[in-house]
Amino acid sequence: MNKKHLMIVLMILSLNLSSCISTRDTVRINKVEMGMNKEEIQHLLGKPLFKNANETSEEWGYRKMVGEIAGPEAMLFIVTFDTNGKVMAYNSVKDYPYYHY
Repeated sequence: MNKKHLMIVLMILSLNLSSCISTRDTVRINKVEMGMNKEEIQHLLGKPLFKNANETSEEWGYRKMVGEIAGPEAMLFIVTFDTNGKVMAYNSVKDYPYYHY
């Protein structure tokens, strides 16, 4: 593998890892609170895997793995902001492919 290919692979890996939350980092998720702003969430959880927005809210999604004993299962942690950029809801859901597009 030449230097250029290695650099591309490393960039892709770093982008993928920046939007994932490992099981050991679940403690960070537990620190999310209603009313936090976007800057606080990004500082706490990092860059989101995806962002969705409409006229009344914006969602940021993070991938996390749970269930180490029975085999890990991919979950998404979704943070919803109101029009003022404050957390109005957050939830974990099963990871479905359509969240990534």
